Amino acid sequence: MKLFPRNADYSLQDCRNEMNNSHQQSQLKIFQPLELLGEQGFLHHRWKGKMYPPFIDPRAIEGLTNSWDTDEHDVFISTHQKVGTHLTKKFVVEILRLALEYPPGNPMATGDIGHHTVPWPEVMVSQHGIDSFHEFLTRTAGYPRVWYTHCFLEDLPSRQIHPKSKFIVVIRDPRGAAVSQYFFYKSHPLLAVSPNLSMDLFVDMFVAGDLYFGDYHLHALGWIENKGLPIAKENLLVLQYEDLVEKKMEVASVLATFLVPGHNLTAAQLLQVANSTEFQTMKNAIVDNPGSFHFNPNTFFRSGQTTDWENHLSSAAVEAIDNKTRAVWGGASLTYPTLDAT
Repeated sequence: MKLFPRNADYSLQDCRNEMNNSHQQSQLKIFQPLELLGEQGFLHHRWKGKMYPPFIDPRAIEGLTNSWDTDEHDVFISTHQKVGTHLTKKFVVEILRLALEYPPGNPMATGDIGHHTVPWPEVMVSQHGIDSFHEFLTRTAGYPRVWYTHCFLEDLPSRQIHPKSKFIVVIRDPRGAAVSQYFFYKSHPLLAVSPNLSMDLFVDMFVAGDLYFGDYHLHALGWIENKGLPIAKENLLVLQYEDLVEKKMEVASVLATFLVPGHNLTAAQLLQVANSTEFQTMKNAIVDNPGSFHFNPNTFFRSGQTTDWENHLSSAAVEAIDNKTRAVWGGASLTYPTLDAT
């Protein structure tokens, strides 16, 4: 793919200048060569045909894919972008800290939900090298360790999955996911997304499916169907973002049973978890003590609502997303794949 200018006056040097300025703001390394997705920006690499952001080195993905064998303590939060990843991290970290006594050297003991505690493996290796990755494995050995990743099931960067590794898949109403991605991508300091990108044009791109980490609908369906990798049914939990927001006690109970069977949390402990995941409570906690959380919560914690999309999508955009949802997920549901589709 060629590098396309945003307009006639926008050059590759302008793009590089943007990247350098963004790099200084984000403190993340970026990896050449990079491409632009038409006039709207979206700096990226390609890995197995899918777009990856510029701060992930494809060589790091390849290295993990050829060498990393997960173990029985690994828990993966497997999401597309902007479907409740950080919210899920908060649920998981708080539950594990209440159920288990982590040693002081384990980052889980701190309650941090940033990348030092819950890493994104492709980013960890890209930014800090394979030695840092192996050091993390050693430091967290023997206790449940939590990762998150946005890749398709078949692109999980591991050589072999341990039969006891666990996976938490989170899906969201595609209309809400599209709106949240739109604001996130335009605000991200490294993606060079055009400030003039309209919501309707973005929805067209979202429906077409060629954005970061590939098609949202196919991504969710692939993880739920679980046809590409040997993940036992009992080790795969599917959650809905809307439930994480609106049914917190039920979600906390389901997650606790999944993560630490036999360690029954009390109703008071489950309530503690639920309260800690309230949008404003969680945002305030990260503002006061960011730990290794890598985004400014005032910028990237936007609404925390499940129907905010109604305020931003045109009727044509809603129709386009709904048609895609019916075509890929099947049935009458517009929020998540129906059982007969999986």
